[in-house]
Amino acid sequence: MRVDRNIRLLEAHSLLMNMAFVIPVIMPFYRDQMGLGFRDFLIGESAFAATVLLLDVPMGWVSDQWQRKHVLAAGTLIMLSGYALLLAAHSLPMAALAQSVIGVGICFLNGTNTAILYESLMAQGREAEYRKREGRRAGFGLYAVAGASLLGGLMYPHMHQLPVVLTVIMQNAALVVACMLDEPERHRKRAEKHPVADIVETTRYALRHPEVGLIIIFAGIMFCSTKLIMWTQQPYYMAMGLKEGVYGLLMAVGFVLGGFSSQMAHRLDGKVSTHKALLLAWSMAVLACLGAALSVGWHGVGLLMVGGTCIYGIAQPRVSEAINRHVGSERRATILSTQSLCVSVLFIPVSWAMGRVSDGYGVQAVLVALAAWLCVAGLSLAAFGLRRRNAETIVKVT
Repeated sequence: MRVDRNIRLLEAHSLLMNMAFVIPVIMPFYRDQMGLGFRDFLIGESAFAATVLLLDVPMGWVSDQWQRKHVLAAGTLIMLSGYALLLAAHSLPMAALAQSVIGVGICFLNGTNTAILYESLMAQGREAEYRKREGRRAGFGLYAVAGASLLGGLMYPHMHQLPVVLTVIMQNAALVVACMLDEPERHRKRAEKHPVADIVETTRYALRHPEVGLIIIFAGIMFCSTKLIMWTQQPYYMAMGLKEGVYGLLMAVGFVLGGFSSQMAHRLDGKVSTHKALLLAWSMAVLACLGAALSVGWHGVGLLMVGGTCIYGIAQPRVSEAINRHVGSERRATILSTQSLCVSVLFIPVSWAMGRVSDGYGVQAVLVALAAWLCVAGLSLAAFGLRRRNAETIVKVT
C-alpha cells in the first residue's frame, strides 16, 4: 500500500468536500429562497442531527465491516445528493429533507476518513505521525471552507443558487478522489452477533472505557457548542447590519484561523497535556461567548471566530488521536462514530433551546445562554470524572 499517496488523497478529499460555497450565506439562502429564519434553520440542523443520531454508529459499524474506501465514496455520493436537494428546496420540509440526506452522507464519512489515515500510517509503524497528519488534513478542510466562503459571499448577490451548484461540483470531484484510495491493511472482526447487538456492545464499551468514555462526552459537549457558536455568526452579522457580500470574507478569515490552529496544534505535543489543552479550549469558548455578547461589534466578530473554528481546530485532532490510541482497528470507526453521535444527541435539545432564546431575546442572549450551558455542562462533567476516578481508586485499593 502507498501510504504517502493515501495521505495526499485524503487531504485532497477533505479539501474538496469542504469547499461548501453555501456555508457563509446559508442564512440569507434560507431567507431569500424559502422565506425562513434562524429558528427554521436550526430546525433543519436538528433534522440533520437526528439523522446522525440514528445512523452514525451503525454506519461506523458498516465501515468496520466493509472496505473503508467504498464507505467513503458512498458517503461522498450521498452528500452531494443532499446538496442537490437543497438547491431544489422551497420550504422547510424540503430543506429538512435535504439536511437529513446530507446527514446520511456525514454518517458514512464520520470515523472512516480518520480511520483510513490512522491505519495507513499504522501499516508502516508511523502512528506517532497521526496527530500531525490529522491536524494537517483537518486544516486543509478548514482552508477549503475559507476559500469557498470568500467566493460564496461574493457570488451570492449575483445568483443565489450558484454557491450550492459549485458545492455539488466540488463533491463530484471528491467522489473521484475517494475511489482512487488504497484500502489500508487492518484486522477486520468478523461479525459474530447480530449487527444491532454488536453495535450496542461496542458503544457500551466505548462509553464505559475510563479514558475514551470521558473524551467522547467532552467532545459531544464541546463540538455541539462550537457548531452553534459558528452558526450564530450570521445572525450576529445581521444584527450589525452588514451586507451579505461581507459574510464570506469574515467567515473565510475565521476558517483560515481555524485551519492554522488545527495544523499547528501538534506543536503543543510534549508541552501541554491533552487534558490541559482541552480545558484551555473549553475556557476560551466560554470567554468568547460572553465577550461577544457584551455588545454587538467588531470585537465580537473576532471572538466568535475564536470560539467556533479556532477551538474546534485545536481540540478535534486531540480528541481523535486519544480515541484512536485506545481502540483497535476492528472497532475503530464504530467508536469514532459514537463520538460524533454524542455531538448529535446534545445538539438537538441545545439547538432547540437556543432557537427559542433567539426568537425571544436575540443573538446576544443566545451567546450568554451558550456560555451558561458550557459552564454547567463542564462542571457536571468534571464532577462525573472525579467521581469515576475516586470509584476506580477504591476498587484498586480493595
